[in-house]
Amino acid sequence: MKGSAMLADQAGTFEQMTEIEEVWQAVKRALTPEGIDFFIYLSVDPDFSHPHLLTNIPALYAGFPPQADPFLHHCCNSYAVTKTGVAYLPEHDYLPDEAKTFIQRARDSGFKTGLGLPMRLQGAARFGGFNLGTAMDREAFEARILPRREEFRLYCLLAHRRIEELTQQLALGSGEFPRPMIAPEHDEIAQLTPREREIAYLVAQGFSRKECARLCAISQHTVSDYLKSVYAKLGINDRIRLTQIFNAAGSDPIAPPD
Repeated sequence: MKGSAMLADQAGTFEQMTEIEEVWQAVKRALTPEGIDFFIYLSVDPDFSHPHLLTNIPALYAGFPPQADPFLHHCCNSYAVTKTGVAYLPEHDYLPDEAKTFIQRARDSGFKTGLGLPMRLQGAARFGGFNLGTAMDREAFEARILPRREEFRLYCLLAHRRIEELTQQLALGSGEFPRPMIAPEHDEIAQLTPREREIAYLVAQGFSRKECARLCAISQHTVSDYLKSVYAKLGINDRIRLTQIFNAAGSDPIAPPD
């Protein structure tokens, strides 16, 4: 089984998790064997208040407010995956000195190269993402981690979704938080419902209807119904055209899982 299939299989367990810490530990267990050494999950309200920080390098934020994290400021402006860490600092020369110092401090923890995965869910005002760091040099990082960026992004989107659901449930005290979307915003899919977008996105990424059903905790028959509706609304009839639509939205397809 390839790495993408294994990560997809593990992502399917998020739906059964009832504690944020349980999701966080699952992410670390899944991604550490894949080469990720440092984990930062950070989200904030639209005005950058109420930061939610999870990390295995908490000393990095000692005396440094999470809201000032340069990766977070990238998240509020773009969904594009970005290369992070001191190895890529020359490519971000526009950053203020405070941000550069923060990135250099991360190097002292061993964080040399990283994959910044911005994300925001439809139906949720908060934004942020995962910054997955490694101790690899640039050459090793670009050979081992960077080619799998879409695979990591999809896995982290599913983790982010569950963390946001649980956060909202805690805030409300009880009740079900409506399932948010994991698909990127794009005009051509604006007419789809949140669940239709989610199914369309997963199918475009190469997941089978059976895998979509497992990841979304619904039946295969229901997945088929959603997909029929998606094709009808978009005026298409195959996965290839669906993938092209999401490519145009800035989401490169990953290899279909085995």
